[in-house]
Amino acid sequence: MRRWLGLLLPLIFVLVPSTRPRCAEDEEKADVQVVVTATRLEDRPATTAEIPASITVVDREAIERSGARTIQDLLSEEAGVILYDQVGNDVEKTFDLRGFSGGRGVAVFLDGARLNDPRNNTVALEQVPLSAVERIEITRGASAALAGGGSEAGVVRIVTRRGASPEAAVSVAAGTYDTLRLDGSYGQDLGRVDVFGAVTYDETDGFRINAGGEQTRANATAGIDLGGERRLALSVLWSDLSYGNPGALTLAEFDADPSSNVFNVLDQSDRRTAQAALNFQGPVGAGFSLATNLSYRDESNQALSTGRSAAAFGGFFLDADGGTWSGTAQATRAFSAGPGSNVLTFGFEGLSGDADSLGYFTPPDSSGTYDPASPSTVNTTGASSGALFAQDAWSPSERWTIVAGARADRYRVTYDEAFPVPSNSDARTFSELSFRGGVTWRPSKSFDLHVAVADAFLPPTAEQLFAFPGFFSNPDLVAQDARSYEIGARTAGTRGSVDAAVFWIDTRDEIVFDPSAPPFGQNVNAGSTRRRGVELTLKGQLARRVHGFTTLTFTDAEFTNGDDDGRTIPLVPRYRAALGVDAGLPAGFAIRVDGLYVSDQVLDNDTANAQAELEAYTVVNLRLAWERSLARAASSRAGRLGAFAEVRNALDEIYATRGIFALGSTFVTPAPGRRYVLGVTWRL
Repeated sequence: MRRWLGLLLPLIFVLVPSTRPRCAEDEEKADVQVVVTATRLEDRPATTAEIPASITVVDREAIERSGARTIQDLLSEEAGVILYDQVGNDVEKTFDLRGFSGGRGVAVFLDGARLNDPRNNTVALEQVPLSAVERIEITRGASAALAGGGSEAGVVRIVTRRGASPEAAVSVAAGTYDTLRLDGSYGQDLGRVDVFGAVTYDETDGFRINAGGEQTRANATAGIDLGGERRLALSVLWSDLSYGNPGALTLAEFDADPSSNVFNVLDQSDRRTAQAALNFQGPVGAGFSLATNLSYRDESNQALSTGRSAAAFGGFFLDADGGTWSGTAQATRAFSAGPGSNVLTFGFEGLSGDADSLGYFTPPDSSGTYDPASPSTVNTTGASSGALFAQDAWSPSERWTIVAGARADRYRVTYDEAFPVPSNSDARTFSELSFRGGVTWRPSKSFDLHVAVADAFLPPTAEQLFAFPGFFSNPDLVAQDARSYEIGARTAGTRGSVDAAVFWIDTRDEIVFDPSAPPFGQNVNAGSTRRRGVELTLKGQLARRVHGFTTLTFTDAEFTNGDDDGRTIPLVPRYRAALGVDAGLPAGFAIRVDGLYVSDQVLDNDTANAQAELEAYTVVNLRLAWERSLARAASSRAGRLGAFAEVRNALDEIYATRGIFALGSTFVTPAPGRRYVLGVTWRL
């Protein structure tokens, strides 16, 4: 960690906002505020200075500079992020925030439609093509009063691009492990109608045996201006992923050859997802504006799991298909009542979805085969929810904003087992009332402080409750509840900006997996936990055409009662530090250098903290890009030709992002070593 501090301290010094006298141009730059979504749906957006929460916005320019292929990789360097690879292919990574792990603490929305799987609250962020994304908003802290269950750590909003007049881009890249990447996008503004579409294709042999595969992703958006500041838009997402799941290695296997695959040479997942979202936004009379979202999500998933016991017990093949309808209607009205002004928002949200699953135990002598006519289990899981929410943002003066909100949720989980034991069928209903409140104070246009408190909850899923009767599931689980406290500050100067937040999250009845419960472990309510931390983000201009960023995160996550009182929650690094510099060079060249440090982590399942921790790691990436106009005249539309070269994990760090204690041994999931990618681009 000391070597990182040596790099970070100089950057912190230069990024702290300058106190030199400002000229008019400096004042104009400092007054620019980032506009973000202030309510459940995008309507009457506010600036970050008006919202009592820690917020990060990653815009289109930052996405292009990063060279990332997935949203997980793009956000890996942001403050508060928890990221690890559970399946071992470096694609399907788990994303979370503020000391929550397992993908359970974040609610994710794409153009207003929820991406979380209603069966287990997880979200596959890799299915969204980054070439289609205009911006990503991360709102940290409990957001149940806006987003509902599963948002204890925060909310991620993904907004796709609109068409311009016209714009197009093509990219072809190849690299280590026979990697091939193809990207294409096109957008156009046709007056009252705008369209944009993006398609990406990725293929690789993988950095380990059975880590390879391919994925095609596509997103299209069409919008129409209805006049009077009203807009109707349809966005469609499609993803087809097929990758191997090489899984974990023992420590001895990892030390001998981290690229090996000893047992999981057959494991794989094939997942196809299609989602459509229809959005309307605009005034509807009497001072009200209306925002609505109606979406449908269809997903099919086939997965084969074998592992180390396949020779004795065989494997398991899952074939699942599901569909989910969801809708949100939100009304907003600005009015005056006493001093200042108010913005009142209220609405309704509903969801209904189910998944049909067929499970097959595969034979020990041929663990990769199964008989489609003889399923071992046939079941349907369902989830439905309804919610009412309201929020008022009162600004008694230009310097103050007071926000108060509430949300009432009713959530029902069903499980219907047709075979082999129909009596296992069951259902549970959970109800929750959540509150949110906060204050922001802006003593100047470039500085603001906020204080916030909020409730959040996470109901148990069908998988945790019923889907594995006798194995893992526990129908007696109750919903876990959390209360989040936060104090934060934001400041912007002529040289850069600083965002800082201190948070405290108390959770009751947290759902964890207890490997000691007979016969093979069980989901249980563990009792109380506490997550405390500090997040710091610094961004700014180091010199002409040179920009830098630093994010620092400290997280103290521990159990606060029971046998594990005072022990650290697994898979939560205490320290994370990221550093990056982007520099524009002569002749159209640009270079980017970024690095990430992640400290030691307690192993998954090791709630007793009895095992050696997963070791810390440091990853450094390099990217060199060049771009030049092909136009010979100012009126030419020949576009711009570019090329880039990337080195990921340039120091060839040998590390693992996840470790688990199971069957009396420690297993780790290796990450890829040094790899190269070269590509060419053209854009209009």
